[in-house]
Amino acid sequence: MIRRSFALPLSFIVVLAALPLSPTYAQIRRRPATRTTAPSVPAINENNIRAQLNFLASDALQGRGSGTGYERIAAEYIGSQFRQFGLEAGGDADAGGNKGFVQRVPMESAKFSGPPSFTVTSGGNTHKWEFGKDFLVSFLRAPHISGELQVMEPSAKPTKGAIVVLKFPENVDQRLRQETLQKVFAAQAAAAVVIETEANRKTREAGNVRLPNLPGRIAGEAKGEGFAVIALRKEALDTVLALPAGARAEFGGAVEQTDGGATWNAIGVLRGTDTDGEAIMLSAHLDHLGVNESLTGDKIFNGADDDASGCVAVLELARVLAAGKRPRRTIYFVCFGSEERGGFGARYFISNSPVPLEKIVADFNFEMLGRPDAKVPPGTLWLTGYERSTLGPELVKQGAALVADPHPDQNFFQRSDNYTLAQRGVIAHTVSSFGLHTDYHRVSDDVSKIDFPFMTRSINSLVKPIQWLSNTRFRPEWLPGQKPGS
Repeated sequence: MIRRSFALPLSFIVVLAALPLSPTYAQIRRRPATRTTAPSVPAINENNIRAQLNFLASDALQGRGSGTGYERIAAEYIGSQFRQFGLEAGGDADAGGNKGFVQRVPMESAKFSGPPSFTVTSGGNTHKWEFGKDFLVSFLRAPHISGELQVMEPSAKPTKGAIVVLKFPENVDQRLRQETLQKVFAAQAAAAVVIETEANRKTREAGNVRLPNLPGRIAGEAKGEGFAVIALRKEALDTVLALPAGARAEFGGAVEQTDGGATWNAIGVLRGTDTDGEAIMLSAHLDHLGVNESLTGDKIFNGADDDASGCVAVLELARVLAAGKRPRRTIYFVCFGSEERGGFGARYFISNSPVPLEKIVADFNFEMLGRPDAKVPPGTLWLTGYERSTLGPELVKQGAALVADPHPDQNFFQRSDNYTLAQRGVIAHTVSSFGLHTDYHRVSDDVSKIDFPFMTRSINSLVKPIQWLSNTRFRPEWLPGQKPGS
């Protein structure tokens, strides 16, 4: 709560002191001073949350597709809010050397020049299948992927670097299918091979499939690990399942380079008073899935919960913290572009960090906190990787309404931009309340589903703990064996 007291200008006080004290004035002077106190309201403002979220998740922004002009509009809007709050610009400089609040991330891209293939070699025999005739690709992060085959049941443990062939039962529940694919991805397998769905089969047999889209990459960045989800027709999958252990699989095709465009970050800085250079980060991702013209009816993925809600949390925390006393530690408020397409905004920011990574005390990444999760107490948010570091428990001591992630099987710690920083040693967690609602990555994730009072109360519980962290000398640490890669 911010209190404002009434104060007379010094010049006026001097004039009053020179006046004769008439009885009336003397009586007035002896009266007790009257203080006007601002009404007691939460620091986080629900009307602000409504206004900001309604714009970011509106049809006007066309789903804020990764790397699109609409994503840039979202970044410019967030940057303009940072400017209004009095933050220091942390983006690119113009031709005159003046910094702005938006950072352009240059991208490179490629496309297949012909249908890619999927081949498996075992005992000197090679089996080859062609995209569009024998299989489709529902997810792809690299133009070429290879590895040893691992055939497994959904309950088994995937192997890092393997091309995992999943033995799903007939008419598998789509939720189990999705959860298993997420588990395979989190285990850093090279690819997942599954039986095609009925929709896949109809699309393939119609003969009008498009070549799979290849993800862009940051210009000049070394090639990272790839991943693919390959949906094989039943006869092809049966052949793969019958092969002996040790078979080698490969996916790929000829590619040509194309214009990669750019993605966009918004960065504001609340400069700290200390000269030791320590900083904390509050982050979210500003992009979503854009528009799918092949859909009937609503085609816009507004992304109200994912992740306009996280951006709004960053905005409101920026407004409140900037209005208070200047902190000891510098605070970076960052909204990343292209999280949905591979985390490019976060990867670029951390590779070009404005502060040495060892000086970043912690990163709070905000992702999908627009609705309460029934698995945790009312008004509570949860922290991914709560058990990995000393950060979460310490913030709870300071009053944060945070608990451990109630969905450990979902591997949420590894599924947002916090993980990019965590892999580089930064204590980085995601704050969320995602209760696994069925609007995730669907056009139905719109503003009408947001619980604004819940957002207001829960974000407000973080204000004082974050203020404390920005002023204390406490440094969170990874617990033994919990640092990513350890």
